[in-house]
Amino acid sequence: MATNIPINNVNTLGRCQLCGSMRQTSQVTYQRNIGMLLARQTRTIRANMCKSCVHKHYWEFTGKNLLLGPWGTISLIVTPIYLVTNTVSYVSALHKLRGAIE
Repeated sequence: MATNIPINNVNTLGRCQLCGSMRQTSQVTYQRNIGMLLARQTRTIRANMCKSCVHKHYWEFTGKNLLLGPWGTISLIVTPIYLVTNTVSYVSALHKLRGAIE
């Protein structure tokens, strides 16, 4: 007898961990780097996000990475890596959430 057991939780209804609405969610990780001459700050956000939050936080993290990211020696190397990984996470989440109501 075959049973319908979901392999993963893609496109299942759940609570968005950022805005709290009940929508289809996907696990997303974004990273941000703020470079300073002698130091740097990083922030990582990892959450089940709805489609609206995926868009909102991607553009927030990308904008800050582009404007504030490459202002230090290590940051000059780390920021492009964060931009690429954030973009991969963004596109992957949008692919998983295609057809989801916003």
